[in-house]
Amino acid sequence: MKNIIKKISVLGLCIGITINMNGITYASVLDAITNEPDFTEVQVQENKNTEEVNNTTTENKDAAVSTLNSTAKSSSFSDISNHWAKNWIEEAVKLGFVSGYEDGTFKPDRTVTRAEFSKLLNSALHTENKVDLTFTDVKKADWFYAEVQKSVASGFFSGYENNTFKPNNPIKREEVAKVVSCTITTGDIDGEGATLLKDYSTIQEWAKPSVNTVYNKGYILGYPTGVYMPAKALTRAEAVKIICDIVENENIERGFNITNYNESYYSAVVVGNLNILDSVGTGNVYIKNVVVLGDIVISASKVNTVNLSDVKARNIIVKDQNNPVKIVLNDNVTIAKTQLPSVALIQRLGTNINI
Repeated sequence: MKNIIKKISVLGLCIGITINMNGITYASVLDAITNEPDFTEVQVQENKNTEEVNNTTTENKDAAVSTLNSTAKSSSFSDISNHWAKNWIEEAVKLGFVSGYEDGTFKPDRTVTRAEFSKLLNSALHTENKVDLTFTDVKKADWFYAEVQKSVASGFFSGYENNTFKPNNPIKREEVAKVVSCTITTGDIDGEGATLLKDYSTIQEWAKPSVNTVYNKGYILGYPTGVYMPAKALTRAEAVKIICDIVENENIERGFNITNYNESYYSAVVVGNLNILDSVGTGNVYIKNVVVLGDIVISASKVNTVNLSDVKARNIIVKDQNNPVKIVLNDNVTIAKTQLPSVALIQRLGTNINI
């Protein structure tokens, strides 16, 4: 397992140095993807087949669902030999988060629904936490019920204002960008995003920050014709390419316990909860550029401060109701919910804070 979180002692002055303990390549190297020949082939192929790809029939949906439970896991699918995504499809099969159809095909150009993309991402990241659901269109008898439970608990999927999830809707590229942006680290990422693409104005306002972030990291780019096509439905091939890149380039830790005080924890995607344990004593904890696909749980009853910068999490929970911990919010912090005692203090020092 990769050793993901970087720890740096803070002695006197807070010296912001990140130690790469295992020589891990960070996601910023993905800029090179913009010149990837195979990726260009992808977009050309899909531009030719846009009408076909966006036409999701009931038959396609049923077949796509059956794929998720298929026993056909061979990478030698009969329909991918000349496909732009062949290498990514074979890698995805090796990683175990996708399989083919029983007839020996993969059907790379079939579209993916919201429920199916949830399943794929959960399987790739090995999410386990679940929450109760109240969506009117997601029932316990549905094959995707547990998958929606896990993706909502992880914080990268949510429902609509009318309390629906729309699990069988084909997921659009701009929606995928929103989901992916909630799954990856985004600190210290610069660039113009998709703003120079011809159809940037057609991207919905709520999606633009996510589209730009994911574009800057190289996960979802534009087409050779200079367009983004935000409303275009994602294909199975595109889905596995995106998820393979995330698994390869993000620093993924499956749950993590912070046990030492006055240390900084840098650059990780934590699948599950990030726990701050009592062994930190009365010291300070510094968390920067970390995505928690779960909750930040503060069990340390005497910790002085928890400092957050470029952090996303579903929830912050302080276990001890008598804990006067100060939670310092620096730039770019998004926390969906909090469970804090009345004696705890939230200090807002930065910008782009959503809590």
